Order: sequence, then structure tokens, then C-alpha cells
Amino acid sequence: MRFRTALVRPALLLTAFALSACFASSSNTDLHAGMTPNEAVQAMGEPDLKDNVADPAHNGATVLRYTWVDAGKTAVFNSDDKIETVQNVDLATARQAQQVSEQTRMVQPFDPIETPLNYLFFPVKAGFNYLGAGLNCVAGTDCRKPQITLPSG
Repeated sequence: MRFRTALVRPALLLTAFALSACFASSSNTDLHAGMTPNEAVQAMGEPDLKDNVADPAHNGATVLRYTWVDAGKTAVFNSDDKIETVQNVDLATARQAQQVSEQTRMVQPFDPIETPLNYLFFPVKAGFNYLGAGLNCVAGTDCRKPQITLPSG
């Protein structure tokens, strides 16, 4: 009985490992026409840039565009949220567009409620960041000064 159990367990583990390797290797990492935004994110990961561009098929309408800078791919969706075209992107141009997108995202309008609260709770937030960095250093995983974002004004 023990001999049978000793053979069944490793066989089950080996089968589970083989199945997981099959599923991992069969995952599609390429974009193609007809994919939805969720399928594109599953295939390529979270996009570096998300924006809306003018729809070439309709005047005045906009469609979604995802760009993966490292992969050098851009997917333009149609009005039905399916990929219409997949384009290769020059990495230098894509990185420049990503920097412009990050800069425009950083500029935030003054919010009469959120901005004072950000300033009020900034010392607490900074304290927790330094406490977490200290605990990481004591644990031996990572010793570095924490990155703290200043409250927007």
C-alpha cells in the first residue's frame, strides 16, 4: 500500500507540472485583429500608454489605442472594442510619447478638498514610508531611501 502511494503522489505532481507547462507555453503573446482590450492585456500585459485617437472610419468619433513600448506594438481598436490594426512602433518615438503622457498626467488641477488633506496627512504618509523602508532594511531584503511624492499644490 505504501509503495503504491509513493508512486501515485509523484506521478500526480509530475502530471500537474506538465499541464501547467503546457498552458504556460500555449499562451498567445501576439496581438491580432479582433481581440478585445481585455484579451490584449492578457496577451501583452498592461499597456504603457492608453489614449484615444480619431476614428478613421467615422468623423468626430474617437477609438481606444494601447501602446506597449518595450514590445514596440500599438493596437488601435474600432468602435466595437475589437482590435482593428496592430502596428509596429519606433521605440524612440514611443518612449518620447510615454514621457509626454506621464508629464501631462502629473499636472493635476487644484482640488479644494483633496489638496489640503494631502498636505495635512503628508507627515503621516512619509512616516509610514520610512517605517516600511526601515523594516525592509532590517529584514535584509532592500536597504534604500523611500521614494516619497510631495503633495500636489
